Amino acid sequence: MNLSMRLRPLLPEGEAGDFRLQADYFDGQIDLKAFCAQHPRHPILATNPLVLEPRKGSFVFLARFGGVVFWNAPEALIRQVHEELKSLQGLGQLEERARDFLMVRVGAAGDTVGFSEVHLRELTLDKLRIVSLALAQSVALDHFEAAVSQAMARFQPVVAALSRSGRLALPHREVLRLAGFAMEVRAAVLDNLTLFDDPPETWESEALAHLDSDLYDQFDLEERLGAIREKLAYLQDAGATFLGLLDTRKNHRLEWIVILLILFEILLFIGKDLAPLLRSWLRWAGG
Repeated sequence: MNLSMRLRPLLPEGEAGDFRLQADYFDGQIDLKAFCAQHPRHPILATNPLVLEPRKGSFVFLARFGGVVFWNAPEALIRQVHEELKSLQGLGQLEERARDFLMVRVGAAGDTVGFSEVHLRELTLDKLRIVSLALAQSVALDHFEAAVSQAMARFQPVVAALSRSGRLALPHREVLRLAGFAMEVRAAVLDNLTLFDDPPETWESEALAHLDSDLYDQFDLEERLGAIREKLAYLQDAGATFLGLLDTRKNHRLEWIVILLILFEILLFIGKDLAPLLRSWLRWAGG
């Protein structure tokens, strides 16, 4: 898409308006080409990220990492797109706990970002994509934060017990299950965090770069990404520690088995040597 089309206002010149944004997150990655192929009736304004205008004045932004942002979409349209996304092969469930909202007011004197509102001088396709991407990244981080916190919560009681007793008070299978869960969460989060790059629009316009930076700061994306990465590093270290302790416990068990086998063989050997003496003593005692 050429630059002039991206900078063309989506509203008639001079028209102001308020847009209510709803952001949702689907666990997994959205196959944007497959979605367009399955639902060709939706007019496409941009691709990768995908921007649709299913009805006049209502826009839908879809990011590959699972974020979906609705602009002034009625509830019926939101439910329809949700169902269309759920039909995509390989896409996970809708995470309603990660839902967020934002108000965008068009017709301001300049582009500014507030606590729960964004003011734009005019709404262009580039600005729609930048605002949508930041909000979509925020709800995706909500989901990742919840997943990492769940893994941390499962690790904490085990770590506390290890600190108190110096022993890994869990069965073999449960240790493996816990370590596997942490590895699965870490892989899923890292796979999606690599998609959180700066939008290419910011490379071409200083004004768009400032808008993106303000949104990034408003949603605390950098700090939240840093916190998630630190927790993932902790989970990796804790999982490695648990597996190491499990391996040590297994080795100790094998050592005891070897010791018992040797002891058993010694007893058998002694028993063979004592058997003739025992039989002679029994004959003497009986005689």
